[in-house]
Amino acid sequence: MDRRQFLQTSAAMTAVTMTGIPLISRAAEMRSSTDENFWKIVQNQYDVTDEVTNLEAGYWSIMSIPTTQEYIRNTHFVNSNNTYYARRNYNRDYDAIIDRLAKKLGVGNDEIVLTRNATESLQSLINGYNKLKPGDSVIYADTDYGSMQSEMRYLKQYRGVDVIKFDMPEPASYQDTIDAYEKGLKENPNAKMMLVTHLSNRTGLITPVKEVTAMAKAHGVDVILDAAHSWGQFDFDFQDLGVDFCGFNLHKWIAAPLGVGMMYIRKNRVLDIDPLRGEAAADNTSVRTRVHTGTMNFASVLTIPTALDFQENIGIKNIGARFRSLRNQWVSEVRDNKNVEILTPDDERMHAAITSFRLKGKTTYEDNSNLVKLLTEKYKIFTVAIGGLSGGGAIRVSPALYNSRSDVQKLSAALNDITS
Repeated sequence: MDRRQFLQTSAAMTAVTMTGIPLISRAAEMRSSTDENFWKIVQNQYDVTDEVTNLEAGYWSIMSIPTTQEYIRNTHFVNSNNTYYARRNYNRDYDAIIDRLAKKLGVGNDEIVLTRNATESLQSLINGYNKLKPGDSVIYADTDYGSMQSEMRYLKQYRGVDVIKFDMPEPASYQDTIDAYEKGLKENPNAKMMLVTHLSNRTGLITPVKEVTAMAKAHGVDVILDAAHSWGQFDFDFQDLGVDFCGFNLHKWIAAPLGVGMMYIRKNRVLDIDPLRGEAAADNTSVRTRVHTGTMNFASVLTIPTALDFQENIGIKNIGARFRSLRNQWVSEVRDNKNVEILTPDDERMHAAITSFRLKGKTTYEDNSNLVKLLTEKYKIFTVAIGGLSGGGAIRVSPALYNSRSDVQKLSAALNDITS
């Protein structure tokens, strides 16, 4: 029995039902981000704890109920069929999923490979980038992900290069962001590679990647793009960005099960990334030899199509508009509060769901951890403290599709109460 037959006939199909859960129609593409009746239907597709109002979706995304049900079925299928399935038919299913992801991104199916997360993807890209020699330099920003900053710093030891960090203006404008990267490029003529984060996990800042990449290429600098938070959070044309190397997450805003990411290398650039510790003995030109995940969670991989179906039925343009609408609501309600500093620009080109703030004068990690504790224990609102920014610590707010307008209003009301 193959997987399709199993899912159609197994008793596991009845383990969890969708009774009472409204189905999302493809007519959703015509919906408005302000159609609250539609978004109530979407919210009903999630089973979320009522202990707190969770505004910390940036860690990873809760799977929708349909995705969760499919994951349960796939877990049962893999467990039941075990190596008999894995060794005979898994590669066929894997390739079909790669085909769908490639089509969605507008890339070749020989340019992407699944990983366990964006961190694994980017570590392989940064460490494997082999066009560096002693005396060259690499560049990154303070708004980049902490683990990726560590990986960039390691290049000093591993490749013998100079590692340059610059601070992003806070809050930055569209042109400020471009200017910050341009300044880094001009001040470092020996630069050969630059890490760029599409949407910062620290502040939610969306970088004008197309402009920055074109500028970097004009200086002879390659860009490695961190798209861990951007893909699935707002609408963009990946090919239009012009990048040759990129790491993605599928368990964040695509909302697939935990443990699935993706790495992209443009086909004519694959030789610029070293194979992972000799993986390419058979085929030195395959993107799949640039990472070795070991045994992945087969059920997580097999559930990717359902996560994509769910998102596509809502529509990425609707999702992006909804995220911005929820974000703009709570931000507008604290905008006149002089004790609340919003670190993410209001320019819609530069934010989606995630926005960070700090209370005036509260810049240490301890300050913000205490505020997270207060928000959690007194107001039943869950957020997360962040560090690593040049201007000091802050608190990140990440609403999700399961959040309502009243959820984000609770946050603004709490902040106004705390600072009154």
